[in-house]
Amino acid sequence: MVDIIKISKKVLARLSDMDYEKDGGSSKEQLIFPQKVQAKGTKLKNRISEQELRILFIEEFKKANKDLFYSIETPTKEKYKFGETYKEIVKNAGIHKTSASLDMCMFKNALDKYKRILNIEFKHKNTGIKNIAKDILKLLREEQNGAFIHFLNNTDRGTLCNAKETGVFNKLYKSFNDFKDSWNNEKKYIHLIILSLEQKKNKLSKPILIHRKITKADLSNLKEIFFTDKGCGNIKEIKGKEWNVEFKINSNE
Repeated sequence: MVDIIKISKKVLARLSDMDYEKDGGSSKEQLIFPQKVQAKGTKLKNRISEQELRILFIEEFKKANKDLFYSIETPTKEKYKFGETYKEIVKNAGIHKTSASLDMCMFKNALDKYKRILNIEFKHKNTGIKNIAKDILKLLREEQNGAFIHFLNNTDRGTLCNAKETGVFNKLYKSFNDFKDSWNNEKKYIHLIILSLEQKKNKLSKPILIHRKITKADLSNLKEIFFTDKGCGNIKEIKGKEWNVEFKINSNE
Protein backbone atom coordinates (compact mmCIF):
# COMPACT_ATOMS: atom_id res chain seq x y z
CA MET A 1 0.00 0.00 0.00
CA VAL A 2 1.05 3.60 -0.50
CA ASP A 3 3.20 5.11 2.28
CA ILE A 4 1.82 8.59 1.83
CA ILE A 5 3.68 10.02 4.84
CA LYS A 6 7.05 8.85 3.54
CA ILE A 7 6.24 10.45 0.18
CA SER A 8 5.09 13.67 1.88
CA LYS A 9 8.31 13.89 3.94
CA LYS A 10 10.44 13.53 0.82
CA VAL A 11 8.34 16.16 -0.95
CA LEU A 12 8.64 18.62 1.94
CA ALA A 13 12.42 18.11 2.04
CA ARG A 14 12.63 18.85 -1.68
CA LEU A 15 10.35 21.88 -1.39
CA SER A 16 12.63 23.19 1.37
CA ASP A 17 15.67 22.79 -0.90
CA MET A 18 14.16 24.69 -3.82
CA ASP A 19 15.54 28.05 -4.94
CA TYR A 20 13.60 31.17 -5.85
CA GLU A 21 13.81 33.01 -9.16
CA LYS A 22 13.77 36.30 -7.27
CA ASP A 23 16.69 35.43 -4.97
CA GLY A 24 18.82 33.18 -7.16
CA GLY A 25 20.97 30.32 -5.88
CA SER A 26 22.34 26.96 -6.96
CA SER A 27 19.88 24.33 -5.75
CA LYS A 28 20.14 20.71 -6.86
CA GLU A 29 16.41 20.88 -7.60
CA GLN A 30 15.59 21.74 -11.22
CA LEU A 31 12.20 23.04 -10.14
CA ILE A 32 12.31 26.57 -8.65
CA PHE A 33 9.72 28.92 -7.21
CA PRO A 34 9.02 31.69 -9.76
CA GLN A 35 8.53 35.38 -9.00
CA LYS A 36 5.42 37.44 -9.62
CA VAL A 37 4.96 41.16 -10.13
CA GLN A 38 2.76 43.10 -7.72
CA ALA A 39 1.88 46.69 -6.83
CA LYS A 40 1.40 47.73 -10.47
CA GLY A 41 4.77 46.40 -11.48
CA THR A 42 6.79 48.02 -8.68
CA LYS A 43 7.28 44.97 -6.46
CA LEU A 44 8.56 41.45 -7.03
CA LYS A 45 7.39 38.62 -4.79
CA ASN A 46 8.05 34.88 -4.61
CA ARG A 47 5.18 32.76 -5.97
CA ILE A 48 4.66 29.58 -3.96
CA SER A 49 1.68 27.43 -4.86
CA GLU A 50 0.19 23.96 -4.72
CA GLN A 51 1.50 23.30 -8.24
CA GLU A 52 5.04 22.73 -6.95
CA LEU A 53 3.64 20.42 -4.27
CA ARG A 54 1.67 18.42 -6.82
CA ILE A 55 4.58 18.01 -9.28
CA LEU A 56 7.03 16.78 -6.64
CA PHE A 57 4.41 14.54 -5.04
CA ILE A 58 3.75 12.79 -8.35
CA GLU A 59 7.49 12.37 -8.95
CA GLU A 60 8.01 10.75 -5.54
CA PHE A 61 4.90 8.59 -5.90
CA LYS A 62 6.18 7.22 -9.21
CA LYS A 63 9.58 6.38 -7.70
CA ALA A 64 8.10 4.54 -4.72
CA ASN A 65 5.12 2.79 -6.33
CA LYS A 66 6.03 1.41 -9.74
CA ASP A 67 3.24 -1.17 -9.44
CA LEU A 68 0.50 1.45 -9.00
CA PHE A 69 -1.11 3.95 -11.37
CA TYR A 70 -2.48 7.46 -11.09
CA SER A 71 -4.62 10.10 -12.79
CA ILE A 72 -4.91 13.83 -12.26
CA GLU A 73 -7.98 16.06 -12.28
CA THR A 74 -9.98 12.86 -11.97
CA PRO A 75 -13.79 13.06 -12.27
CA THR A 76 -15.53 11.97 -9.07
CA LYS A 77 -17.76 8.91 -8.96
CA GLU A 78 -20.31 10.82 -6.87
CA LYS A 79 -22.08 14.00 -7.96
CA TYR A 80 -22.14 17.41 -6.30
CA LYS A 81 -23.52 20.93 -6.33
CA PHE A 82 -21.26 23.46 -4.64
CA GLY A 83 -22.40 27.02 -5.36
CA GLU A 84 -20.32 30.16 -4.88
CA THR A 85 -20.16 30.45 -1.06
CA TYR A 86 -19.62 28.21 1.94
CA LYS A 87 -23.28 28.61 2.93
CA GLU A 88 -24.31 27.38 -0.50
CA ILE A 89 -22.06 24.32 -0.19
CA VAL A 90 -23.74 23.49 3.14
CA LYS A 91 -27.20 24.12 1.68
CA ASN A 92 -26.50 22.01 -1.42
CA ALA A 93 -24.66 19.16 0.33
CA GLY A 94 -27.56 16.80 -0.32
CA ILE A 95 -28.08 17.84 -3.94
CA HIS A 96 -26.24 15.58 -6.38
CA LYS A 97 -26.05 17.26 -9.77
CA THR A 98 -22.71 16.98 -11.62
CA SER A 99 -19.33 15.30 -11.22
CA ALA A 100 -16.54 17.31 -9.61
CA SER A 101 -12.81 16.54 -9.89
CA LEU A 102 -10.11 15.17 -7.60
CA ASP A 103 -6.58 16.56 -7.80
CA MET A 104 -5.08 13.07 -7.94
CA CYS A 105 -6.36 9.52 -7.78
CA MET A 106 -4.27 6.37 -7.23
CA PHE A 107 -5.17 2.99 -8.70
CA LYS A 108 -4.15 -0.63 -8.47
CA ASN A 109 -4.51 -3.02 -11.39
CA ALA A 110 -6.05 -6.44 -10.79
CA LEU A 111 -6.96 -8.75 -13.68
CA ASP A 112 -6.44 -5.85 -16.09
CA LYS A 113 -8.98 -3.70 -14.27
CA TYR A 114 -8.07 -0.42 -12.56
CA LYS A 115 -9.49 0.13 -9.10
CA ARG A 116 -9.36 3.44 -7.24
CA ILE A 117 -7.63 3.11 -3.89
CA LEU A 118 -6.85 6.67 -2.77
CA ASN A 119 -8.19 10.14 -3.60
CA ILE A 120 -5.98 13.17 -2.93
CA GLU A 121 -6.69 16.88 -2.70
CA PHE A 122 -3.85 19.42 -2.53
CA LYS A 123 -4.12 22.88 -1.00
CA HIS A 124 -1.71 25.78 -0.49
CA LYS A 125 -1.67 28.58 2.12
CA ASN A 126 -4.43 29.31 4.63
CA THR A 127 -7.09 29.54 1.96
CA GLY A 128 -10.76 30.36 2.50
CA ILE A 129 -13.12 27.86 4.10
CA LYS A 130 -15.09 27.48 0.85
CA ASN A 131 -12.05 26.00 -0.90
CA ILE A 132 -11.29 23.64 1.97
CA ALA A 133 -14.92 22.60 2.43
CA LYS A 134 -15.35 21.50 -1.20
CA ASP A 135 -12.34 19.22 -0.92
CA ILE A 136 -13.39 17.72 2.42
CA LEU A 137 -16.91 17.07 1.14
CA LYS A 138 -15.52 15.21 -1.88
CA LEU A 139 -13.22 13.09 0.27
CA LEU A 140 -16.11 12.30 2.61
CA ARG A 141 -18.56 11.27 -0.13
CA GLU A 142 -16.23 9.28 -2.37
CA GLU A 143 -15.98 5.61 -1.39
CA GLN A 144 -12.19 5.31 -1.33
CA ASN A 145 -9.67 6.35 1.30
CA GLY A 146 -8.71 10.01 1.02
CA ALA A 147 -5.84 12.38 1.77
CA PHE A 148 -5.97 16.14 2.23
CA ILE A 149 -2.45 17.56 1.83
CA HIS A 150 -2.12 21.20 2.86
CA PHE A 151 1.09 23.08 2.02
CA LEU A 152 1.90 26.17 4.13
CA ASN A 153 4.74 28.67 3.78
CA ASN A 154 5.09 28.85 7.56
CA THR A 155 3.27 27.75 10.68
CA ASP A 156 2.65 29.32 14.05
CA ARG A 157 -0.12 28.94 16.61
CA GLY A 158 -2.38 31.37 14.78
CA THR A 159 -1.98 29.62 11.44
CA LEU A 160 -3.42 26.38 12.77
CA CYS A 161 -6.03 27.74 15.15
CA ASN A 162 -7.06 31.16 16.43
CA ALA A 163 -9.86 33.00 18.25
CA LYS A 164 -11.13 34.49 14.97
CA GLU A 165 -11.64 30.95 13.65
CA THR A 166 -9.54 31.61 10.56
CA GLY A 167 -6.90 28.90 11.20
CA VAL A 168 -6.51 25.73 9.16
CA PHE A 169 -7.77 23.59 12.06
CA ASN A 170 -10.78 25.89 12.53
CA LYS A 171 -11.75 25.38 8.90
CA LEU A 172 -11.11 21.65 8.89
CA TYR A 173 -13.19 21.21 12.03
CA LYS A 174 -16.10 23.19 10.61
CA SER A 175 -15.98 21.33 7.28
CA PHE A 176 -15.90 17.87 8.86
CA ASN A 177 -18.58 18.81 11.38
CA ASP A 178 -20.98 20.34 8.83
CA PHE A 179 -20.61 17.49 6.32
CA LYS A 180 -20.10 14.47 8.59
CA ASP A 181 -23.43 12.98 7.50
CA SER A 182 -21.95 12.64 4.00
CA TRP A 183 -19.36 10.05 5.09
CA ASN A 184 -19.37 7.11 2.67
CA ASN A 185 -17.87 3.69 3.57
CA GLU A 186 -17.40 2.93 7.27
CA LYS A 187 -14.05 1.19 6.68
CA LYS A 188 -12.21 4.04 5.00
CA TYR A 189 -10.09 6.85 6.45
CA ILE A 190 -9.10 10.39 5.47
CA HIS A 191 -5.47 11.32 6.12
CA LEU A 192 -4.89 14.96 7.03
CA ILE A 193 -1.34 16.09 6.24
CA ILE A 194 0.06 19.57 6.78
CA LEU A 195 3.45 20.45 5.28
CA SER A 196 5.07 23.70 6.40
CA LEU A 197 8.30 25.14 5.04
CA GLU A 198 9.00 26.79 8.39
CA GLN A 199 7.75 26.39 11.94
CA LYS A 200 8.17 29.84 13.51
CA LYS A 201 8.71 28.54 17.03
CA ASN A 202 11.51 26.34 15.80
CA LYS A 203 14.68 28.42 16.22
CA LEU A 204 16.46 26.48 13.48
CA SER A 205 13.64 27.32 11.05
CA LYS A 206 13.31 23.74 9.90
CA PRO A 207 10.28 22.44 8.01
CA ILE A 208 7.56 20.58 9.89
CA LEU A 209 5.03 17.92 8.92
CA ILE A 210 1.85 17.26 10.92
CA HIS A 211 -0.49 14.37 10.16
CA ARG A 212 -3.40 12.35 11.51
CA LYS A 213 -5.95 9.87 10.15
CA ILE A 214 -9.66 10.56 10.57
CA THR A 215 -12.12 7.64 10.62
CA LYS A 216 -15.89 7.64 10.82
CA ALA A 217 -15.66 6.90 14.54
CA ASP A 218 -13.71 10.15 15.00
CA LEU A 219 -16.62 12.26 13.75
CA SER A 220 -18.15 12.27 17.24
CA ASN A 221 -14.90 13.63 18.73
CA LEU A 222 -13.99 16.39 16.30
CA LYS A 223 -13.56 19.09 18.94
CA GLU A 224 -11.14 16.90 20.88
CA ILE A 225 -9.16 16.25 17.69
CA PHE A 226 -8.73 19.85 16.57
CA PHE A 227 -8.84 21.80 19.85
CA THR A 228 -7.82 21.59 23.51
CA ASP A 229 -9.93 22.24 26.60
CA LYS A 230 -8.69 25.83 26.47
CA GLY A 231 -9.57 26.30 22.82
CA CYS A 232 -6.72 26.52 20.35
CA GLY A 233 -3.68 24.37 20.91
CA ASN A 234 -0.03 24.77 20.02
CA ILE A 235 2.17 22.22 18.26
CA LYS A 236 3.15 20.46 21.50
CA GLU A 237 -0.49 20.09 22.60
CA ILE A 238 -1.49 18.83 19.16
CA LYS A 239 1.07 16.02 19.35
CA GLY A 240 -0.59 14.79 22.52
CA LYS A 241 -3.90 14.41 20.74
CA GLU A 242 -2.83 11.66 18.32
CA TRP A 243 -1.39 14.10 15.80
CA ASN A 244 2.04 13.03 14.60
CA VAL A 245 4.53 15.91 14.45
CA GLU A 246 7.69 15.43 12.40
CA PHE A 247 10.57 17.92 12.67
CA LYS A 248 13.26 15.68 11.16
CA ILE A 249 12.61 15.98 7.44
CA ASN A 250 15.19 14.31 5.18
CA SER A 251 14.81 13.56 1.48
CA ASN A 252 17.09 10.54 1.85
CA GLU A 253 14.85 8.72 4.34
